[in-house]
Amino acid sequence: MRDMPCNQVEVQQFLSKYQSAFTRRADGSSWPKWERTWRHATEYFQGLLRPGKGKSVVDIADQTGADQEQLERFVRESPWEHQNVESHLREEVPDEVQGPDAALIVDGMAIPKSGEKSVGVARQWCGATGKVDNCQVTVNCTLARAGEQHNSDQVTWPLGARLYLPKKWTGEDDSVYETNREREKYAHLSEEAGIPEEVSYQPKYEIAVDLIDQAMTAGPEHACVVGDTGFGKYPAFRKKLRARNEPYVLEVETSKFVVVPEETTVLEPGSTSGRGRPRKHPAYPEETDAETPEQIAARLEKQGGEKQDGWREVTWNEGTKGGLSGEFYRTPVRVVKDRSNRWLADETGWLLLKRPSGEEGEGELKAWICWGLDKASLEELASWGQLRWTVERFHQDTGRELGADKYQGRTWRGFHHHLSAVMLAHAFVAERRLEEGQDREDLASFAEVVRQIVRESAVQRLMENHGFDRAKAREVAVDMLREYSDW
Repeated sequence: MRDMPCNQVEVQQFLSKYQSAFTRRADGSSWPKWERTWRHATEYFQGLLRPGKGKSVVDIADQTGADQEQLERFVRESPWEHQNVESHLREEVPDEVQGPDAALIVDGMAIPKSGEKSVGVARQWCGATGKVDNCQVTVNCTLARAGEQHNSDQVTWPLGARLYLPKKWTGEDDSVYETNREREKYAHLSEEAGIPEEVSYQPKYEIAVDLIDQAMTAGPEHACVVGDTGFGKYPAFRKKLRARNEPYVLEVETSKFVVVPEETTVLEPGSTSGRGRPRKHPAYPEETDAETPEQIAARLEKQGGEKQDGWREVTWNEGTKGGLSGEFYRTPVRVVKDRSNRWLADETGWLLLKRPSGEEGEGELKAWICWGLDKASLEELASWGQLRWTVERFHQDTGRELGADKYQGRTWRGFHHHLSAVMLAHAFVAERRLEEGQDREDLASFAEVVRQIVRESAVQRLMENHGFDRAKAREVAVDMLREYSDW
């Protein structure tokens, strides 16, 4: 792969598109010494791209030569608004990330914590550790597009993120506190964290809807919304997306999601039930069998014969070890609202199943409900269902390379300031990846691009400050980076 020059001029050209986000309020007004704010924004941005695991304010100040106290104030209390940065990101989505095969992906990101004073921290499900643990959780919205040639060529663009606040942090429900002393403790923690008065408790799926609304307003082209069971299991979330005419491919729980065939006769409200009472809800006949994805998969297996049971092999992309494929099945369904009463929801769509892989059926059965995509092929539905893996890659890239999980402050403003700066750095690297690739083929990995950016910056500094020729500067730069970082 060829060298990818990235000098300070190019960094400034990228950041200049976002200058107003760091120097103007939403109403267009500014503040005294805004030039200092802009300088610290540049320092912080560059510090996130430096090699090594240290991404705290102390680390960044040390690496960039910035004043530590001023940099801490820039993150913790400076008047710039993280929402403005996110708004600019939504307006600057590259054409290569948009398209009829792209998807909005919503997901949660867990950040493990050891103490209890960081804003929003609580014992809750922590994806990073795979168990209930002490952590913060953010809800993120990204735009992703699968690679045309290879799975590794997928491209992702950050659109927004927000911290989820457990009920104890919002003080709206006294029943969540074991004692009055605990309620007072969280009231004090919330005040110290500077949580805005207008911020109230919201389930994660409602935060996701807010982020989707913001993305839809900006208008990047995409086919649907994709999410895991943490979002797909909520009927209210799916209903809100249908109200916005936003198609979706959402993973659902294979043992709890209940459906009937779409062609099932609907017993309308007002008609007489078997007990002689008028029905209050649409229902399905008693002779109709409602099934979960697990029950449908088991029925298909009993039918026997790979060609007769409806499963089809689908290859959705190329991986490092060959084609990425699996056996999928889809069927048109109507969602059951209440199995015990045979009540039906007004939700119809494709139920998509992915069979456990391997001769011994390794892995787990996967299921998605797909709405608003009646004309989509099985291959397209499978590709969107599998696209969510890009979120895991996004979490790894922002955490491992940019320090998304390294903020050590405790305030609401500081946390969101840090997260928006990380998203901005991610967008910069994403642009560099796209500039490196030819027609989105053979894209360098995110980590490779970060290292090339840093290496080229070091090469140019050695050439300018010490008079080295490029070959010598590159040799010294690589040696120093390997010696003093985790390269």
